[in-house]
Amino acid sequence: MKRSSIKTLLKTASVCVFSFSIAMHVFANNSFSEKEEAIINPLINALRSTNHPVSNKVAETLLSLKNTDSSYDLHLRNADLTYNQITLIAEAIKTVHENGGPSLQSFSMSYNSSVGDEGVLILVKNLPHTITEIGLVQSGIGDKGAEALIRWATHAKQLRWLCVEENILSNNIKDRLRTFGQERSDLLVIF
Repeated sequence: MKRSSIKTLLKTASVCVFSFSIAMHVFANNSFSEKEEAIINPLINALRSTNHPVSNKVAETLLSLKNTDSSYDLHLRNADLTYNQITLIAEAIKTVHENGGPSLQSFSMSYNSSVGDEGVLILVKNLPHTITEIGLVQSGIGDKGAEALIRWATHAKQLRWLCVEENILSNNIKDRLRTFGQERSDLLVIF
């Protein structure tokens, strides 16, 4: 075989290997993107199912998450959520977390009067301990819900801010919230 034929063969082989390598890289990145999208989809679908502008806007924001985003915020203030919708969203949050999706950081369902104690009980069963902020202002929460939040927050070591203003709380539970906030110097409790 001539020397020029060997060089041509080697160049062709190198180009093929290089092209194959690039194709595999592109395929792997596309697969990762689809996987990430599939992980967050239960939450996006739950939000869209509410047919409320606030929830739809949050769903669109979640759709724009990039593969490199390791966390997200979920602010559903004034979203007029029903108990069933709260349940659906809470369970979707848990699914995303359990499937290795991005970490939920800041969470708010403030000004959704239907949350109430029962909604809080659903939330604390499903919210991950990665949360750093919770806002449940004017959400119809009473002592039972506030007590459940305290129990949940005891295990949520990354929680830095818990806001439950303008709810129906007795002086006894307000004292419990005050004491809880004092026991954790890294946590601001607003009630």
